[in-house]
Amino acid sequence: MSPPRHILKLSLAEQRQFIESFDLVISDCDGVVWLLVGWIPGTGPAVNALKAAGKQIKFVSNNSFRSEEGYMEKFRHIGAQNVHEDDIVHPVKTIVRYLKKHKPGERVFSLMSLEANETLRKHNIEYESLNIKEHLTAASLVDYLAIEKPVGAVLFDIHLDLSYVELAKAIRHLQENDDCQLIAGGSDVIMPLAENLNVAGFFDFLEHVKRYTQREATFLGKPSPILGDMFSEMFEISEPKRCIFIGDTLVQDVQFGKACGYQSLLVLSGCLTKEDMLSAPVEAQPDYYADSLADFTQLLQNINQ
Repeated sequence: MSPPRHILKLSLAEQRQFIESFDLVISDCDGVVWLLVGWIPGTGPAVNALKAAGKQIKFVSNNSFRSEEGYMEKFRHIGAQNVHEDDIVHPVKTIVRYLKKHKPGERVFSLMSLEANETLRKHNIEYESLNIKEHLTAASLVDYLAIEKPVGAVLFDIHLDLSYVELAKAIRHLQENDDCQLIAGGSDVIMPLAENLNVAGFFDFLEHVKRYTQREATFLGKPSPILGDMFSEMFEISEPKRCIFIGDTLVQDVQFGKACGYQSLLVLSGCLTKEDMLSAPVEAQPDYYADSLADFTQLLQNINQ
C-alpha cells in the first residue's frame, strides 16, 4: 500500500482524476472546517468551490454541545453558502433517531449538554438530568442518587459541565436496571480546542462508567459502524467508493471512513501532524492528505486552468 499523497502534489492529470472519483463529500467539522475556538482560513471558499464543482457536501461532528443555530452561525461566519440544518449530523441527532426506532416512548437519563437536552425536548423524549449548583455533602449526594423512576437508557455525550454526581447517578441507573442501555455519542480522546491547543476529550469519562457498571456502550458517533449504516440510509449512498470522508483524526475519521468503504483524506489543521500520520500503522493511514480544507480551492483552480 502506497503512503498517503498530498492532493496538491498530485500531477494535474491525477488531480483531475481524484476530483472526478467522488460525488459526495462527508466532512468532519471541528479541526477541519473550524476549530472549537477559532477559525481555519479559507474553509468557506473551499466548501463553495466543491459545491460549484458539482459535489454534494454533508457535515458530521462528534459535538452536540453546539446548538443547530450555533452550527449555522459558524457556517455563515466562514462564508459557506447553501448549508442547511439537514446537512449536519451530530450525536444527539443520531441518538434521537436511534431512540425513536429502538426505545420509543422510554424515559432516559442524560449526561449531555443543555443544547443536546433541548433537542431531546423538541423531539418529545422524556429525560432526567442533573444541574446542581449547590455545595454537595455526603447526605445531599445520597438524596441526589435516589432513583425515583427507572430509565430505558443513559445517554453519554460531550458535556463541558459534567459533574461527579451526574456520573454517579448514571452509574446507579445502569446498576439498578439490567434493561437500561448505555448509549454514547461523542467519545473523542482528544479535542482540538484552539490553535496549538488540544485538550483531553471525554473518552475516559465514558470508560469510568463502563468500568463500574460492566456495560458496553452502543456508540452512535464516529467511528461507530451504526453511524455508517445511518449515513447510507440518510444520504442514500449506493456506491461508498464515490464518497470521500475528510477529517483531522485517524481513529474517529480516517478509520471510520475506511470501514464505511469511503475514500479518506486527513487534513493537518486539527490535532495531528504529518509525522503523526506517517508513524501510524499503514492500514490506519488515509488515502490522501492536505494541509487544510482550503487546499481544495487551489486544486480546483489548477484543474479549471
